[in-house]
Amino acid sequence: MNRNELFQIDGEFICDFGYDTDPFADYEPKENYPKCCEYHSSLERNITDWFNKFPDCCDDHKILKAKSWFKKEEFDYVPNKIINQISLTENFIAQKMNEPNWYKEVTDYLSYNFESFGTPGVGSHLYFSYVQHWILNIKPIEFEYPNWKRSQLKDFLKKVSDNTERTNTDINNLKSTLDKWLKTFPSISYFERVKRQVKSKTPFGIVLYEPSFNRFSGLTKFKIKTEVELVEILINTTKSLLLSFNTPELLQKGIISDAKKHQLDLIGEAHSIKQTELLIEYNRTEIKYVKIIKKWLKNEKDYFDKITPLIQNLKPMPQSFAIEKRNTFDKDYLKVFVKDKSKIEQVASILSSLDSIRTANITENKERDITVYPANMYDISEVEQEVNANLKSYFETGELDPVFEEQISLLSNKGYSDILNHIYVFGRNLEKLKNLHDKFDEEGFREYFLPYLNAISKNHSATGETFNKIGKTDILIQDRSGLNVFIAECKLWKGEGELLKAIDQLFDRYVTWRDEKVALIIFNKDIKGFSELLTKATYKIKEHKQFNSYIGQRFDSSFSYTFKHSDDSKKIVQLELIIFNCK
Repeated sequence: MNRNELFQIDGEFICDFGYDTDPFADYEPKENYPKCCEYHSSLERNITDWFNKFPDCCDDHKILKAKSWFKKEEFDYVPNKIINQISLTENFIAQKMNEPNWYKEVTDYLSYNFESFGTPGVGSHLYFSYVQHWILNIKPIEFEYPNWKRSQLKDFLKKVSDNTERTNTDINNLKSTLDKWLKTFPSISYFERVKRQVKSKTPFGIVLYEPSFNRFSGLTKFKIKTEVELVEILINTTKSLLLSFNTPELLQKGIISDAKKHQLDLIGEAHSIKQTELLIEYNRTEIKYVKIIKKWLKNEKDYFDKITPLIQNLKPMPQSFAIEKRNTFDKDYLKVFVKDKSKIEQVASILSSLDSIRTANITENKERDITVYPANMYDISEVEQEVNANLKSYFETGELDPVFEEQISLLSNKGYSDILNHIYVFGRNLEKLKNLHDKFDEEGFREYFLPYLNAISKNHSATGETFNKIGKTDILIQDRSGLNVFIAECKLWKGEGELLKAIDQLFDRYVTWRDEKVALIIFNKDIKGFSELLTKATYKIKEHKQFNSYIGQRFDSSFSYTFKHSDDSKKIVQLELIIFNCK
């Protein structure tokens, strides 16, 4: 077997006797249970009669007799287990039904009980049948049980019993589908990091649904997506990645530094995808992303055919910085020299915020310069390319007025991106200043950002606690004519539930119909395990009633989404969730 191949074991070859379940509540069995009433007495009789016939009770169980491991006496505990768990379940549901989180608690406890019968689940069908009958027909006095709750549990039980919900998906087929997409997607340097991440390991975040944690069993479950669902994701991913390739901006920033070479790359990729079509079979759905890539390559090639002669006639800009690649003791690093020494601290701060850089230290030698060391998993050439692109953007656009495009009433995507990039850099620097952020409340965090945000544009102003719609938002950026271009709300992390409330507050109180670009900035001051906090936040935000789509991850703790406007479902608002760890 290929060591990278994933495999699954069929339940037919497994014998697992399950586990005993716990009450998880103030459980008091009925007196003389199960002979407490005719209903429970009849259950006991039916269960006993069934077990006397087992495994000759049905065709499914007769198969067990052929298994080498099967001994009926090892299942003698099952009748009592069924009877006891029915009582535990009835008691638990009665206690939890009036609580706010009743549905999650009840369904998790039911799943915990279903799974406790092991594999094969001998007796689980009787437990399920009797509990289902009780849930659907009981008319309780001791707790409220409206029809809408009964209907929700009915839908849950249907999913459990419906075999169509248990489709088997071979994860190796999903991996093959991903590999096919990787072979098709252009091997242009801009996209190489994404392709390497997918190649290095099976991207479970793509092939699995969001996990569901059950506090009773202590298990987290992941449901595998179907191949059709995965291909739809790959089509959307293709569109998103190609949309992110802003050719004029990449040329301006120097990320595309050799137009002729890029032209040749495009011609090579166009040829490669035609060859791939001859050798790989695509289904009807997969061919959609192939067509998208082919059209994109043609459009990109046409663009470069037109601009390359013009680029060659341009005079080079005067150099504001220089980069040297060096090596000491077989360790690569960069030296960055800045012509204007008054900007060296800000340049070092910008470089320190890049994912590819571990440290960027100002050093005093014959002249003042910056020493840059790569982060783990990054090649020095990647670091050099990212440093070059960011410094070109910084020096060529200017320090105080790089953000907003003129003559527009709404903030451009570039302007929005630049604001978020500044916020992220300022916040990352704040994380290092424990003596400062320890004293901050929400107001303190807001006040920290405002001076920086006011410095990034001469044509716009950033204010705090500014009235908009029906409340005062934490950060509001407006242009000279008073038009809103950006809104942000600052919150301390108080759990996933409060995160959804913060989004409600932002959209219901501060975002008008014309506001399209917003941010929610969260500061963690109390919780250890920042990675787990990020996971919880990014899963929870998708449960919001106005959530529309997940765009992608901008930085390691900054995530991009679109939401439906609270007053107009056809109106889409971009929202950035930025989380800083100030623990």
